[in-house]
Amino acid sequence: MNRNTQSDNSSMSPTQKQAALVCGICALAILITASVTWTLIRRKGGAAPPASSVVTIDEGDLSDYYQIDETSGAILPETEDAGEAYLADTLFLGDSNTVRYYNNGLISLQQFCGKEGIGIQAALNEKIVTFKGHDSRYTIPEAVAMMKPRRVVIMFGTNDNHMDVETFIGHYTAFVQAIQAAYPYTDIIVNTVPPVPRNHSNYPDMEQSKIDDFNMALLSMCENLGVKFLNSTEVLKDETGYGNPDYYISGDIHLKNSGLKAILNYLTTHAWITEDRRPDTDNIPTRTIEYTSNPSDPVAPSTVEPEVLYEARYQIDQNVGGTLTYGESSGRTSLAVSITDPAQSVTVTAVPSSGYVFVKWSDGVTSKTRTDTDFKQNLDVTAIFASASVQISSEGSGVLGMNYTFKATLSGKYTSADTLRWFVNGEEQKDVAGMTTISFIVDPVLANQSYKIYATASYNDCEIVSNTLTVSFKEGVSSSSSSGSSSSSSSSSSSSSSSSSSSSTSSSSGSSSSSSSAASSEDSQEAAASSKPDSGSSSSSSSSSSSSSKPDSSSSSSSSSSSSSKPASSGSSSSSSSSSSSKPASSGSSSSSSSSKPASSSSASSNSGSHSKPASSGDEDALGDALTGIFDLFNEGESPASRG
Repeated sequence: MNRNTQSDNSSMSPTQKQAALVCGICALAILITASVTWTLIRRKGGAAPPASSVVTIDEGDLSDYYQIDETSGAILPETEDAGEAYLADTLFLGDSNTVRYYNNGLISLQQFCGKEGIGIQAALNEKIVTFKGHDSRYTIPEAVAMMKPRRVVIMFGTNDNHMDVETFIGHYTAFVQAIQAAYPYTDIIVNTVPPVPRNHSNYPDMEQSKIDDFNMALLSMCENLGVKFLNSTEVLKDETGYGNPDYYISGDIHLKNSGLKAILNYLTTHAWITEDRRPDTDNIPTRTIEYTSNPSDPVAPSTVEPEVLYEARYQIDQNVGGTLTYGESSGRTSLAVSITDPAQSVTVTAVPSSGYVFVKWSDGVTSKTRTDTDFKQNLDVTAIFASASVQISSEGSGVLGMNYTFKATLSGKYTSADTLRWFVNGEEQKDVAGMTTISFIVDPVLANQSYKIYATASYNDCEIVSNTLTVSFKEGVSSSSSSGSSSSSSSSSSSSSSSSSSSSTSSSSGSSSSSSSAASSEDSQEAAASSKPDSGSSSSSSSSSSSSSKPDSSSSSSSSSSSSSKPASSGSSSSSSSSSSSKPASSGSSSSSSSSKPASSSSASSNSGSHSKPASSGDEDALGDALTGIFDLFNEGESPASRG
């Protein structure tokens, strides 16, 4: 065998030997060329090399690369924040960054259809969506038709960086048209492909300029298809034209919680509010999730999530009147809770805003706080609120001896006078509960004090608090006393009043009596005068003397009239009294007249039976008496208030 081989080799001609050498050299050159080409390709893209030798493409400053027509009618402009209710009516369609909304607890399972690693071409035809009780799997357009969303927000493109722009837009157009055909009643919003941070070493083949090209072409596509364009890339970028590194996992292209929240906030502040065109929202199936999250995803659950059996949804009727509180989360207008166990309990409280009361839940539950358990199906309820208010006002001059009125005006279907309560300086006045109109005559004990008055009403364990009035009653009565026989008359009017003297007889034993003089004015309006008996004893017989004055809201003046004493029969004296507050003199026996509150009648006897409260300057309980007696009867036979 060896001999034959040696014979063959020795038999090769020189020309043949040269040809074999040339072929060997060519083969070696081909191998070297292929090796160099493969190395360059690996550096440009493809599988990521070991971390120690990663080379990330740096395209330089891209701050001016992304240019779009800001006047385009397809771009959603900035609006007022549409809030959580806007998100609750939105179905999110996309890839890993959309799935991360759910993984970070920002949306519910019922609010998205997506899959990690999926591109726009596969999104059209791959059956990735599953529902509870359904054996079949569905494509995203098929699932949209079943879920009947108010609007969809589409965000694909992160996994399509290898495509050219024309191919990418072709697949994206087909996907949008499939959604339009499957469920023509939904509003379609196309979100930009998220930018990547400058340091994206874990994905070195990603090009930010390609993403910008995609987004500029997406705007033109939206204009052609009649859908809206959400330019969220502007909130995610920094000044260099790359993604803000604060929003991304280090060296990665996936958004952190802060970045995801930035997109959602941009969405609600660039809202597209349209008329709800959906014919119905019945028989919407419950989503389940059957794929395993990418283990390399930092927020992917380490264990398999329990199957979601049902979903409990809570919302505010028309987004006005109050908010929802669930656990430590408050101030929400909607929420969704995934039920993984029928025995799971969910406690939600409807909190009315100022000027509203809670009425009921849409399923008839009337308690603000509800606890739902023993689930057998999905729950979808709405908290209903109604406007309610109490406004109080006052009428009157606030001058002593004059009439003063408080009124409460209740508005709203669920406000009732039966629940009305009045408060003076924070203390409830239970004797006037349920009254909408309260009238009384200003008593001296109320003088020179300030009172804060407010009222409350209630419905279904909700308290309605009125405005607060601060009321000050002016000093309208002044009194004086002398050691001799004298009479004083006081007027609460700033105008002068004529005084007449009246004579009284004193007993032969030296006792003296005092009488009140009657002051007359053209407008005869009755007011009680303040009298102080002098020392000495008085008889039980009394005659009424009325002091007529014309009160005014200005300062008061007082005039005293003198009286002459004449001897009379022993042991008898005539004493006239008024129903005003009386102060005993420093010596002798006190007059039989008691200190009483003035009423609207012209006169009151000393034993009129009214509530007596001393008005002496040394009375330390004057304020307390005022708080408890501001709405009391001034005469037992007269009603101080009327029901509204």
